[in-house]
Amino acid sequence: MSNPHPLRRRAALGLLALPAALALPACGGGTDKRRAQVRLVNASPGYASLELRIGDELKQATVPYGERGSYAEADPDKPEVTVFATGSPTALLRFTPALAGDRWLSVLAYGPAGALRALALDDNRGEPDAGRAVLRVVNGAFDAGNVDVYLTGEAEDLATAVALQSGAAYGVVGDWQTVASGSWRLRVTATGSKSDVRLDLRGVELGSRAITTLVLSSSAGGVLVDALLLAQRGAVTGRGNAEARVRVAALLTDSATVSAAVAGTDVAVAVGAPAVGEYVRVPAGARSTAVSVNGAAVSVPLLSFDAGRDYTLLLAGTPAAPRVVRLLDDNTLPRDSARAKLRLVNALADGSTAAALTLDFAPVGSSVPADAASAAATVDATTTGRIAVTAPGAAAPLVVAEDQLIRAGAVHTVFVSGRSDAAVGILRRDR
Repeated sequence: MSNPHPLRRRAALGLLALPAALALPACGGGTDKRRAQVRLVNASPGYASLELRIGDELKQATVPYGERGSYAEADPDKPEVTVFATGSPTALLRFTPALAGDRWLSVLAYGPAGALRALALDDNRGEPDAGRAVLRVVNGAFDAGNVDVYLTGEAEDLATAVALQSGAAYGVVGDWQTVASGSWRLRVTATGSKSDVRLDLRGVELGSRAITTLVLSSSAGGVLVDALLLAQRGAVTGRGNAEARVRVAALLTDSATVSAAVAGTDVAVAVGAPAVGEYVRVPAGARSTAVSVNGAAVSVPLLSFDAGRDYTLLLAGTPAAPRVVRLLDDNTLPRDSARAKLRLVNALADGSTAAALTLDFAPVGSSVPADAASAAATVDATTTGRIAVTAPGAAAPLVVAEDQLIRAGAVHTVFVSGRSDAAVGILRRDR
């Protein structure tokens, strides 16, 4: 079906969901109408496969991420639902949804490994009129924060678009929204921002009378999101992110000027070192990377950027001998929102000195080689933190900074660069 005119499309977004006046056709003939029908949907990328038990009975043994089990009959008088990782004897969660005879229910399992949650999605929504579809949003992306969701025409400028749903919070089921059926462009942004795009999907098909739940899940990097389109009593269609995010850390000596582009997308333009830029979305995959230092091109091998991940393109050393390194960033949020994440990136100019990081004299990263990053450590938030970077055998720390702010619920990196006898430290809040 062709796209409706953009003005008509935007108007359709504001319509209220139609009442459930039309009965759905009977599914699964021969079912006991005194019993409920329940299935599991695995929307947690932290679990490759889940299983569902109702009461003491195993109903679905292997439900991979991004898939759903078949409906199974459940006794409304024995409604306790238990979810396990497939093959594990330890329950991940237990809850008691409201079950009623002759009703259909999807148990949506979502959230990160170690913090699985579940929602009971009612699968009894009546059909909309012909030429219309209904859609609701579930933000199951723990690391993304609140998001805005847009459905627009293919070429419609996001700056003028109106959100289908604003401020979609983690773990909350949105209201049904009625839209014209057809092919849409789906974009997800951080709430209140039209430039912080987390997902951009073209060709999202919503057929006539379709009843669809859009479930957002966290990407591997933590900021971008993936999408699952769950048809009521039907299949799950996964639409993964096709982009990665890249930033440049220009940490060369002598105030060098750096420019860089990935697959033709500028990620740094005439940036003076030392500086750490903002993330820029680029197409995922093996991509050509162009780098120049003080106007002179630097040879860079073909670099690969996995979909949904974040990267730092590190430029270290001297303008005469620059080093270009791709670092993988972990911008997933700390599981304890009262704490923070912190790591060290060693960009010391000589390329041979290891470094270590402490926060208030507690080790955070130890023996980090040049042109590498430590694993992110979970630390206490503080407004008066003492950060120190040291090197083996050095008589004094390379960098000491007092009264540093480490925000609760945030992710931070300490970059150390320059020559060892005049090192520069940069504390950067990554998100």
